[in-house]
Amino acid sequence: MKHIGEFLPDLVESDLNKNYDEEECKACGATIKFYRNEYKKACKDCGTWVFHRLKSKKIHGRRINCIICMDKGIVQYPVQKDGNLYFHVARCSCPRGMTWPGTIPLLIECKHSPNPEFIAKRNRKLYDSINSP
Repeated sequence: MKHIGEFLPDLVESDLNKNYDEEECKACGATIKFYRNEYKKACKDCGTWVFHRLKSKKIHGRRINCIICMDKGIVQYPVQKDGNLYFHVARCSCPRGMTWPGTIPLLIECKHSPNPEFIAKRNRKLYDSINSP
């Protein structure tokens, strides 16, 4: 009978078969793995909600139909309250945002959300900086 240490290299997942994206939790430093269409997860170590960042490699060279949500249908925006910064999520009013459940409020319905033009301006600057020659 072989020792488990001899089997361990075969059991460890290689980077060639990596089918997830990783984000680092800024609160505790843990690595969060996002599979398929996941965009948010709670950190298993500290419980902080971690949102998947929009990777520049995913939007490079791709045509964006909605600059507000970058074709995700979901918009994340910051709100500062009592000296702390919180991130809220709302649906975009584009066709992709209408596919999300109606329990998620629209961006224009949220009380403390920024103007959609502000988010569009910020995303346009990001998109142009990535796709500039």
